[in-house]
Amino acid sequence: MTSDGLVFLLDVDNTLLDNDRVKHDIESAIANLVAADRATRFWSLYEDVRQEESVVNFPETLRRFRRAFPDEPRAADVDRVVLTVPFERYLYPSATDVISRLWTLGDVAILSDGDRVFQPAKIARAGLLMATRGNVLVYEHKEDHLAEVQRRFPARHYVHVDDRAPLLARTKRGLGPRATTLHVRQGRYASESPSGPAPDITIQRIADLLGLEPARFVG
Repeated sequence: MTSDGLVFLLDVDNTLLDNDRVKHDIESAIANLVAADRATRFWSLYEDVRQEESVVNFPETLRRFRRAFPDEPRAADVDRVVLTVPFERYLYPSATDVISRLWTLGDVAILSDGDRVFQPAKIARAGLLMATRGNVLVYEHKEDHLAEVQRRFPARHYVHVDDRAPLLARTKRGLGPRATTLHVRQGRYASESPSGPAPDITIQRIADLLGLEPARFVG
């Protein structure tokens, strides 16, 4: 994809998709499948992996859970609960309408943090791969890849839409006046401090983006 105008870079978790609710429902399902101590151990392993890799990695968590409890009779069901989440049901209201509208204003791409297996599958199953016409980038630390993002999606101006204010600040520092940062105050990081330049635009829900005048994106 090439553009000489505007490119919208959209986060996924808690921006387009209610990832907090996904995790809550997975927790509830696992608690109903295995003994309480094993459910607790699953989430301890989850946190261990996240600390080690600085990213959520469910496939690795599942591997470690199986190693920790080789006698677990419901292990396959735990795998199923985690790996077959119907992510399209967790999209925020009007998320796909927002993407459709942005395509009328410029080019649209997903810019997401995550592991290289589970996160792309999540994006595809949620319908976001199709909605963004295959324009998907997934990195373990997306804030470190702005140069590559610009090579993949060259443009005069970028609009970064994210629920994480510190990541938006990194984009603003990296791209300066060539970027408009839009903070969607959804999910667990809604009140997080930007630790740098404040977002150019703040909205409470992704659906609120539908009411913004196009001039705001480059102002």
